[in-house]
Amino acid sequence: MKYIYHTIVLMLIGASTVMAQQEMTLQLMNNVFQSTHTNPAITHKNKVNVTLLSSYHINVINSGFSYQQLLGQVEENESGEKVLNLASVLENMRLDRKNHMNVGTSIDLFAVGFKAGKNRFSLNITEKVQGRFNYHDALLRMVVYGNTPNETFDLSGYTFNAMHYREIGLGYNRRILEDDKLVVGGRLKMLFGLANIQTQQSSLSIKTGSESELYALTANADIQVRTAGLNLLQEDAESYIINTQNKGYGVDLGATYKLDTKISFAASLINVGFIRWKNDVKNYHSQGSFTFQGIDNDSLMTGGDFDFDMTTFTDSIADIFESRENTIAYHTGLPSQMYLTSFYQLARNTTASATLYTDFISSIRKGMAIGIRQNFGKWFQASATYSLQSRAYNNLGMGLALNSGTGGMQLYVVSDNVVGLLNVGSAKITNIRTGFNFVF
Repeated sequence: MKYIYHTIVLMLIGASTVMAQQEMTLQLMNNVFQSTHTNPAITHKNKVNVTLLSSYHINVINSGFSYQQLLGQVEENESGEKVLNLASVLENMRLDRKNHMNVGTSIDLFAVGFKAGKNRFSLNITEKVQGRFNYHDALLRMVVYGNTPNETFDLSGYTFNAMHYREIGLGYNRRILEDDKLVVGGRLKMLFGLANIQTQQSSLSIKTGSESELYALTANADIQVRTAGLNLLQEDAESYIINTQNKGYGVDLGATYKLDTKISFAASLINVGFIRWKNDVKNYHSQGSFTFQGIDNDSLMTGGDFDFDMTTFTDSIADIFESRENTIAYHTGLPSQMYLTSFYQLARNTTASATLYTDFISSIRKGMAIGIRQNFGKWFQASATYSLQSRAYNNLGMGLALNSGTGGMQLYVVSDNVVGLLNVGSAKITNIRTGFNFVF
C-alpha cells in the first residue's frame, strides 16, 4: 500500500504542473476506438472493440521553457561550481505574465464499444490525473533585480490545480439524415473524485518603502487552498482507491457532417461537468498584512548596536499569516475542450484536415493543426500532423494503427510531437497515447 500511496502522490505533484490533455493527432485515427475521447461522434470500421488495461496516455507541456533551455543557463562561477544564472534565465527565457505547466495521464481500465445498425454504443472506465500550474516572471524579477524604493511586486497569479478521479462513461452515436450524412454522438459520465489540490485564491504583493526607509517592506497576502482526499491517501490507500463519496457528472458532445463526396466537418465539446468534493476535505485560508519597518541606518552608520531578534520577527509573521482551516464541501469544474475540424478527401484513401482547438480552464488556450491521414485497407492506418500550441511551433505528430486481421488485436501509437519523444529535454510539448485493443 505504501507503493500505491507514493505513486499517486507523485502523479498528483506531477499533475500540478496539467489540466486539459489536447490530442490533435488522435482524432484523425478514426479506426481506433480511443479517438472517441476527442469526439464521441467518430465512427470506426470495427464492429466490436474491447480494451482491458491496455490504453495509456501521458501529456507534458511547459509553455515557458524546455529543460534543455534551462540547462543552457547553467554557468561556472569563480569557484568552478556550476550554478544557474538567474539573470540569464530572465533575459533569455522570454517569460511573461501568462505561462503554464501541464502534465496529465490517463488509463483506460476497461472499454467496450459495438455497432448495432446505425447505432453505436460504448462503455469506458478510465482513471485520470490532471492538473495545471500557472506562473509568471515577477518572483524571478524580484530575486534578480532586487527591490527599489516605492516599488510593488505583484506575485499574484501563481495558481495550482491537480485532481485524480475515475470516469465511468456511457457513449452513443447514430447516423441520421439522408445518406447518413450527419452523425451525432454523446457520452454521459459519472465521476468519482479521489484527490484534489487547488488554489481558490492567490493574492500576494510586496511593497518597498521610500528611499529614506529603503529596507522597509509591506507584504499583503490572501491565499486560499482547497484539498480533498489527501489524508485518506496517506493513511489508508486501499480505501482511497475505492472511494466513491466525491461524486460528479460530465458530458461529451460531438457531431460529424459530410457535405459532399470531398468535404466533411467535425465538432466536439469535451469534458463539460463538475465534481463535488465532500469527503476528507481540508481547506486553508491565510490572509493578512505585515510591515517590516527596516533597519535603523543612522544607528548602524554611527556604530550603534544592531538590535534585531530574528526569532521574534519570524514568529510575528507566522502569527499574522496563520492559516485557518475548515472542512466545507466544494465543487471543481472539469478542464473542458473544444475541437473544430474540416476534412478534404484528396484520394479514395487519403484525407487532409485542419483543426482549431480551445481549452477552458482558468483561462482560454488555443491551438491549431493541419494533418493528413492514409488508410491501407482495413489493416493499417497512418496519420501525420503539424500543430501550433502553447508557444511551441515545431510539433510534428504521427499516428499508426495496425490490425492483425478482421478479428484480433489492434496495436496503436499516437503522438503530437514525435521529435519531442526522441529528445524530451528540448521539447515544450510531449504527449503519447499507446496500447492495444481487441477488435472484431
